[in-house]
Amino acid sequence: MFHLPIRLAGLGRYLPERIVPNSEVEARCHLPAGWIEARTGVRERRWVTNESNAFMAAQAARGALTQAGLSLTDLDLIINASGTQAQAIPDGAALLQAELGLGGSGLPCFSLHATCLSFIAALEVAAGLLGTGRYQRILIVSAEIASCGLNFAEPESAALLGDGAAAAVVTRAGEGQSSAFHALRLETYS
Repeated sequence: MFHLPIRLAGLGRYLPERIVPNSEVEARCHLPAGWIEARTGVRERRWVTNESNAFMAAQAARGALTQAGLSLTDLDLIINASGTQAQAIPDGAALLQAELGLGGSGLPCFSLHATCLSFIAALEVAAGLLGTGRYQRILIVSAEIASCGLNFAEPESAALLGDGAAAAVVTRAGEGQSSAFHALRLETYS
């Protein structure tokens, strides 16, 4: 276990407007009514209509910055922790930077892709970077459009996944401030 002396200064989220009820997914998966909720507890999910990863990520980022009482110019680094990418080049981090209006700013940004674990991995990387003292305020954003790759022949996953974005402004925990994280353990099994 690794102790993370960091705190979440602000959180944000974005959910697409389109609500997809279980009945729609059950019909596409050829499942009986009530199958999804009985097995997963999920009643609905959100799917994009025209939103991009970068748009959703930017909306979540703005919410996190507002909650933290910060502006875009207060950031030292952006980590795009999304498992689903819009394209290979330019990278999703650069697309997010542009969507935020920071394209010409030179603000460092990069993507960390570890599928479902991307956000957790980004927290560990952010903790290390904050620990060096080089960075003070790091924005981590994860925007996912899982609906574009759902396999309705596999209802176990198709029933669970939706689209959306989450963001966190992460800072080092100062003297006397408690950390939001007591420990982190990132494990992968293949």
